[in-house]
Formats: sequence, C-alpha cells, structure tokens
Amino acid sequence: MNFKNINLLLLFIFIFFLTNAQTVKTFAGVQTDTPKYNVNALTIRNFPKDSAYFSAPMGIEIDTAGRIYISNEHNIYFIYNGIARLVAGYALDPTDGGAAQSKDGIGIVARFSRPAGLALNPTTNDIYVADMDNNQVRLVEHFINNSTNQTVSTHAGFFTLNGGHLDGTNAAAKFSQPIGIARASNGDIYIADRANHCIRKISNGNVTTIAGKVGVIGNANGIGTNASFSAPFNLILDGNSLLVADFGNSAIRKIDLSNNNVTDLITTGLFGPTDLCKVNNTLFIAEKLTVKKYEGNVLSLYAGNGNDNGYADGLGVAARFEEISGIVFNPKDGFLYVADMGNNVIRTISPNTRPVCNFVVSSTAVTKGQTVILKNTSTGKPKTFKWTITPTSYTLLNNSKLTDSILYLACNQTGAYTVKLFVSNDVGMDSLQKNGYITVSSVTAKPNVDFYATNIVPALNEIIDLIDISANEPLTWKWRISPPTFIWQGGTDSTSRIPKVRFTNGANYTVTLIAGNGQGSNSLTKTAYIMVNASSLNSLQTGKGLVYYPNPSNAELTIENATDGVIKIIDMQGKIVLSQQVSDTNNIIQVSSLSNGCFISVFVDSNGRQYTNKLIISR
Repeated sequence: MNFKNINLLLLFIFIFFLTNAQTVKTFAGVQTDTPKYNVNALTIRNFPKDSAYFSAPMGIEIDTAGRIYISNEHNIYFIYNGIARLVAGYALDPTDGGAAQSKDGIGIVARFSRPAGLALNPTTNDIYVADMDNNQVRLVEHFINNSTNQTVSTHAGFFTLNGGHLDGTNAAAKFSQPIGIARASNGDIYIADRANHCIRKISNGNVTTIAGKVGVIGNANGIGTNASFSAPFNLILDGNSLLVADFGNSAIRKIDLSNNNVTDLITTGLFGPTDLCKVNNTLFIAEKLTVKKYEGNVLSLYAGNGNDNGYADGLGVAARFEEISGIVFNPKDGFLYVADMGNNVIRTISPNTRPVCNFVVSSTAVTKGQTVILKNTSTGKPKTFKWTITPTSYTLLNNSKLTDSILYLACNQTGAYTVKLFVSNDVGMDSLQKNGYITVSSVTAKPNVDFYATNIVPALNEIIDLIDISANEPLTWKWRISPPTFIWQGGTDSTSRIPKVRFTNGANYTVTLIAGNGQGSNSLTKTAYIMVNASSLNSLQTGKGLVYYPNPSNAELTIENATDGVIKIIDMQGKIVLSQQVSDTNNIIQVSSLSNGCFISVFVDSNGRQYTNKLIISR
C-alpha cells in the first residue's frame, strides 16, 4: 500500500471515530484563563449560567432535584434551571483579605478555604464539602427556596492552617488537605486525605484511618495501614468497595470495605487521575486534560487529548480541556458533567452510544381481541424502531405503525405470540426477541372492563386518548364523560374503541366505559378521573414549582417549596391512592404504604392551580 492510500485510510478511521464520538460542550460559565468573580454577588445571588464567572471550580455533585453543585475557589454555587446561584461563602474577589476562612454561618456569611470534593446525602439533599485548605469537612444544608439562605456548619475536623493527622471525635480529628469525599448509604463518609496519603472514615461521630500509611508516599497493596497511596485525589463508592483515584501513582485503587484490603484496579494507561464516576458497568476517569473510559477491563480515551491542553468544544478527542478536577454523571439527562478548573467553566460530555434494546408489554396474559401495548424501553436514545410480531394474526390499533416506539394492537388468535424489536441510532443497532412473550386465551365471559387515559392531568384543550384495555374481546364500546364540556377528536366518537378527547373547560371529569360482546356487557366508572384546570395545568418545570426528594422514594417523601395546598398521589390506573394537606412547615409525606411503581403527583394550591410531577416508589 502506498503512502497516499495509507493517509486516506487514516483519515477515514479518524472521521469514523469522530462520527461515533461523544460531544463535549460548555454547560456553564465564561471561559477565562484566570479566575474571575461576579462583581455584584453581594446583592445579586442568581446569575444566568452562561454569563456567570467561576473561580477555579474544583468539585461537582448533583442533588436529587437536579441542582448541580460546584465548589468554587472560596464558595459554593449551584446551577439549576439556567441559573447559577451563589449558595454560601465569600461572594467577591477570592484574593481579598478574609475571603479564605473557616467560619460557619448562613449563606455568604459563611467562609471556606479552597473547598474541593462534594458528596450528597440523597435523603435530605444536604451537601458535604471537603474544605481542603481549612482541613475540615463542612456541611451545606439543602436548598429550601430562593428567599432562604443555606446554612453551613462544620461536620468534622479541627481547624489548622498546616493540617495534621489525628483520629478521634469529629471535633478533635485532624486532616491534611482533605480533597475527595464520598458518602455511603448508611451515612458513613469517606475522605481522600491527600497530604496524609491515606483514606479516612467518618462514622457515628468519630474519624478513623482505614487505609494507607499516614504521611508516607508509596504504592503498596495490603490491609489497612499496611497499604500506601500517593496523594489520593478523589474516591467513589462501588457496592461495598471504595474506588480511589490515586493521583501520584497514576492508578485506580480498590478498597474492600469489609476488611479494608487495598488492591490495584488500573495501573497502566493513566496519568494523574483526579476523579472518577461509574455508570452501570463503565468507569469514567478524569485526568488533567482527558476523560478516559474503563469498560470490560479495557481502558480507552473518551474525550480530550493528553498532549494538548486548551479550550475547545467538539467531538471526543477533538475537544480540549485545561485542567479537569471533577466529574459526575447526571442520570436525568445521561450526560457527564466536568469541572474544567483551568478554563473556569463547567462542561458536559454527551455519550453517543449504541442503543441497547429492550421493551415491555402492558400484560403478558390477555384474551383474544384485548388491547395490548408494547413500549420501547431501550437505552442509548434509539432513533428508529421496527417491530416484528409472530404469528401475524393481529390488528394494529390507534393508528399504530410497526415503526413506532409505542405499539397498540389486538391479537386475533389464541396461543403464544413472539415479539422482536430492532432499534438503531447514528452509532449502531441492537435487537431483542422475546419468544412466547404474550399468551392469548379464548373469550368465555362478558368483558372484564378496564381503561386508562394517556394523560389524566391534561392542559386545557390538550388532546388525549382513552385506551380500552378490557379483557374478553369486547365488540362494542360506549363512553360517557361528565361534565359534557369536551369534544371528540380525530374522527372518533363515544362508540370508538380508542377515542380522542379534547377538554374545553376546567373540571374534574368522570369517565365511564360500557363494553359488550356476545356474552353481555359490563361497565367501569372512574370518578374525577381526568383533572383539568381552567387556566391549564402547569407542569413542574425546574425552579418553578415543587421538588420531590428522594425520588425514587421508599418511605418518606419531602416536598420542597411547598405552599398551602393538597398533594394527591395517583396510580397509573387513575386511582387516588394518597391525599394530604401540605404547607411550608408540613411538607413530609409518608409513602411507605404505596406499592412499587410509577405514580403521578398532583399539587393543588390555594388558588386552585394544579401542578404535576412523576413519582417513583422503589424498594
């Protein structure tokens, strides 16, 4: 092969890689080579995220409401709904005298000195801060509302300028440049104590050293203090283990928390790892200039270029970073968020990945002619869909096509049906076949009536579908809706199997379905099933309504920003399963009686306005 052909081949490979690469974009902050600050932060706490200045952002964490917390040079910000809000710490020039102190207090009265790693308590949304130059661990209480400042307190560590090492009570313990922090589900907190070259644990009011020879730089495996580290930078929980970004050893180390045994996970291919996060079975590792991916025991470059610093958004290796200090995964949008300390901005990395196919069905055991709903649940954001159903004796309903992500159909014969779904996006494709997935039985009785609405809290004049899912092959349908302030849409009417409805007035609508076949008829009424507000329902957009946490929840649910009103929890069949008065002082709901699954929460305020949100119960 001649040089020309080789060059063309290399160019083709490079273009192919970029086409399938992930996208790096600037999410918040104005890029500057030197740290800057928001000059009017003493009087204005909220800034548009795209024009806000950050000063060497170092740590990053995301609470259950989606607020992205940033540890700045001597303060804490969060980014939410397009706004960067100064939470606590010194507001102005970080080089001012008195900017860096250890001081508890409310909002900007509090002081930090180079806060670094952040960790979330998902039950309360409180944030723990590794306050590096104060050699302490601080606690920032959760956000309540824009008019209430967040309180900062000292959780552990005796303030010392030069640091030290002492195990003991939280108040007496000493750290030396605590930089990384992680919180376990039982409340234990783990610290990467950088200048002490060890890993500390805060539990039940006491601090202990669980791994690493104190003050000794090394690279030895072993149990507890027989092991050694070199300036551990950050750490995360992974089941009953800790994964440590061992900066000085350019390695990822693993600590088994059952016996504090330290072993190597990755020892080659890294250069000064600063942080890491895990998404399913994939580990993403931040270095100064790159993000790398560790998957299936293979380490690969994910974004950036280890030989070229700078500032450039782009695809994969075409992007440039200046100094990455923190990385976190946001499950709400599937992006990685990166604190680019050297560029004084926050970046996102959107993973462009091959889809992984999956789907669910409304019921795996149905009667002949019953409505069946197949729903794509694939990950990786597929763009195209193709369903194959065998045998082919079925009828598509509700204008469904075999290329839709959600499919409505009725099976026309008894027996087992096999379903296959093929999905694809710009990166690749996948398919899944479920053999004998749907079992269809014969009709032996009157219809067992059931139905649901595609939206039980629609906006005024929004068109919804009423979906008949009755068993025993109904042949006739009669829908009744009260009050009669609605209009049938799309050529459907009260005798349609799946009618379309537009509600023209604010009211709670009761819906009845009478379904019949050769054996007779049955009916079902759902009282006040559809709830429409005259001024239209307000979706809970970030920053404009209530925030539920934790969500998913299992026992106790806190409603943040609650005002006087009523919370109604509605199951997917439209039944109100819980109703409670709430206010700003009575904002906790017990949900332990609810079964696992997805629910809709409707908040009705004192003016009758209704706000909706999705609630997940998971145990």
